[in-house]
Amino acid sequence: MGVNKYGVGEPLESEAVKALDPFTIPSAPKSLEITSVTKVAMTLCWARPENDGGSEISGYVIERREKNSLRWLRVNKKPVYDLRVKSSGLREGCEYEYRVYAENAAGLSAPSDCSPLIRAEDPVFLPSPPSKPKIVDSTKTSVTLEWTKPLFDGGAPVTGYTVEYKKSDDSEWATAVTNVRCTEYTVIALTSGAEYSFRVRSNNKIGTSDPSDSTELHVVKEREEEPTFDIDNEMRKTLIVKAGGSFTMTVPFRGKPIPNVMWSKPDSDLRSRASIDTTDSRTSLTIEKATRNDSGKYTLTLQNVLNTATLTLVVKVLDSPGPPSNIIVKEVTKESATLSWD
Repeated sequence: MGVNKYGVGEPLESEAVKALDPFTIPSAPKSLEITSVTKVAMTLCWARPENDGGSEISGYVIERREKNSLRWLRVNKKPVYDLRVKSSGLREGCEYEYRVYAENAAGLSAPSDCSPLIRAEDPVFLPSPPSKPKIVDSTKTSVTLEWTKPLFDGGAPVTGYTVEYKKSDDSEWATAVTNVRCTEYTVIALTSGAEYSFRVRSNNKIGTSDPSDSTELHVVKEREEEPTFDIDNEMRKTLIVKAGGSFTMTVPFRGKPIPNVMWSKPDSDLRSRASIDTTDSRTSLTIEKATRNDSGKYTLTLQNVLNTATLTLVVKVLDSPGPPSNIIVKEVTKESATLSWD
C-alpha cells in the first residue's frame, strides 16, 4: 500500500491491476499425441496444462497444418471440452501436424508442442497366411508347390511369399526363398528318398505372416502318374475334311514316366502316310492331300509302367462321287423304259 498526502493508504498501481485482473492465460497443453489414423481422419489426445492461469479451462482449440503449407487451419469451430478430438476431412496420402491451445477467461494459451508429421492412410497389419501348399510335382531332388493367396492382406498389397521346408528328422525349418512373387515355387537341391514337409508365409510392407499349415511328409522321388489325355469333348467329335485338303490332329497328354506314344489305323501304315510329331506333353498327326482312304478311326495309345490309355479319333473325308455302275434296262414299252443302277 502507498500513502497519499492526507496520510490515507491506497493501492499501488501494480496492485490495482492485479485486483482488476486476478488471473492470466493458462500454460500450453502437454503430451499431444495422435492415437488413431485412417486415410480420412486422425484422433488426437493431450494432457491438461500444468497451470490454468487462475481461471478454469473453458475449452481447447485445435489446429492442423498440411506438410509444406504455411497456414494453420482450425479443426474445431466450437471449443472442445474433452482431452480428445477427431480431425476429419483429411486428404489420403497427405501428411499433417497438429497443435493445441488451452482457453480460459483471460484468453488462449501458447500452443502446445507440435505433433510429428503423420500420413493420412488406413492402418496396415501383417497379412494372414496363404493356404496350405499343395505338392503338384516331384523329381529325385526337387518338389514343386502351389498355394492360394491369403484371405487378408493386412491392408497393404502382398509383395511376395516365403517358402520353408523341413526334413523329417530336423527340428528347425529352413528357408528356400524369401520373396517369390507368384503362388508356385520349386524347392531344389533336396535329398533323394528323404521325407520333407513344406509351408509358406505371406509378406507385405509390415512384415511376414505366420506360417501356413504344413504339408504332409513327402518322399522326394520321381513322381509317377498314369497316362491321360488332356482333351475336351469338341476334340472327340468326327473331323470332317474335304478331299485334297490336309488335316492335323493334336492331342495333349500327361504321364510320368513320360509315356510311349503310338498312332495306328486299320489297313494303313501311318509311318509312311502321315507325319507324326511327339514331345513330352503332346503328339500330333498330319496328313496332306487327304483322300477317302484316309477316312476312318485313328487310335492313339499311351503307355508307361503304370498303365495304358487309348483314344479313338474319327476322320471323314468328303469327295465328289464316282460314276454309277451296273445299269440295267427293265420294262421297255414303245413309250418308256425303266432303268436301275448301283
